Amino acid sequence: MAGGSFQQVHVKCPFYRSDDARCKLSCEGVIDGSTLTWSFQNKADLKQQMDIFCCEYYKNCEVYRMLMEAKY
Repeated sequence: MAGGSFQQVHVKCPFYRSDDARCKLSCEGVIDGSTLTWSFQNKADLKQQMDIFCCEYYKNCEVYRMLMEAKY
């Protein structure tokens, strides 16, 4: 996780993989070994996504729900 945001220490989502502290967030993908990447318009949007879904209410995240249904 080196090189990401300081927020990553607060992440609770088991599917979080990394972020670049600017505009990209990566999560576990559906296929083993794959990664889903979110691209945001700006750093504030990335921070908001991480604050709400990665760090707090991850069970409400679209990716979490999709992975739980399709993979687990």
